[in-house]
Amino acid sequence: MSLFSDPRWTEALAHLPDYLGNHVRVSLAALALGLIVSLPLAIVARNRPLLRGALLGFASIVQTVPGLALLALFYPLLLVLAALTLSWFGFDFSAFGFLPAVLALALYSMLPVLRNTITGLSGVDPALTEAAQGVGMTPRQSLFMVELPLALPVMMAGIRTAAVWVIGTATLSTPIGQTSLGNYIFAGLQTQNWVFVVFGCLAAAALALAVDQLLALIENGLRHRSRLR
Repeated sequence: MSLFSDPRWTEALAHLPDYLGNHVRVSLAALALGLIVSLPLAIVARNRPLLRGALLGFASIVQTVPGLALLALFYPLLLVLAALTLSWFGFDFSAFGFLPAVLALALYSMLPVLRNTITGLSGVDPALTEAAQGVGMTPRQSLFMVELPLALPVMMAGIRTAAVWVIGTATLSTPIGQTSLGNYIFAGLQTQNWVFVVFGCLAAAALALAVDQLLALIENGLRHRSRLR
């Protein structure tokens, strides 16, 4: 009997829509939250050395925390917060599953986005911003019409890195109750079902590679467009 005729492969495939869909959902939510927080902070910090150093230092420290530990850390914190909101406002929320996974993964995505956004904006030729001011642009107009478009390829490289990190780390969200491709891996390890372990690893790697290649195409397009300007 060949390896792929094992019925466990069929069982693994049957779970794929659910596990993959949830994995994509939590990864997209975490990346979106990371961008919403990181991009404005990077723009504000680009000309403020103390704030820039503090933000990059904090994001670097987060990266040193193991992914599973960071995910697990949010569970007790959210339990306390849920209890407080219940006693103060009369409602609570689940501290298990989607919310702690999104918050932890969003933190994990911050470093490459912050670093590349600051680097990209700092790398814009000062002569171009001076020229923008010379034709009457306000600092806000110069930021959105000159600096950000020129920095976009470098920023996109950071988003690309963050996306791959988030997709990879999302496999660790299973122990805190978030369905993901990690369900294959953790269930397989517990039951010694190595087909599930291999399938989960391959599926997560394939998703990360597909997203990386898609974002690489966008990044290359932005670089080409920037060179034409």
